[in-house]
Amino acid sequence: MERGTHRCSVHGCPSLASYEVMLYDFDPVEGAVAFVQDASCPTICVEHAIANERMAQGQRLPHHVIAYPYTNRERVPGVNIYLELEPALV
Repeated sequence: MERGTHRCSVHGCPSLASYEVMLYDFDPVEGAVAFVQDASCPTICVEHAIANERMAQGQRLPHHVIAYPYTNRERVPGVNIYLELEPALV
């Protein structure tokens, strides 16, 4: 058996990913909840996740768009949630 790994999805990064990137949003008008994987950057390493949060621009309020440098390239409403990845046995 080998350990399966994921690479960081940030362009040019050779590091292993530590997190799966999810987008979470609550629409206060409709009451709809979205919790989906970020298609523009599905996995990210620790270094890029830290930089991503430090350089994020926008208010972390329900149904607002936050401009992250590495994730949410489609600029949909919501905040990033980082789920820790564990190496899978394959």
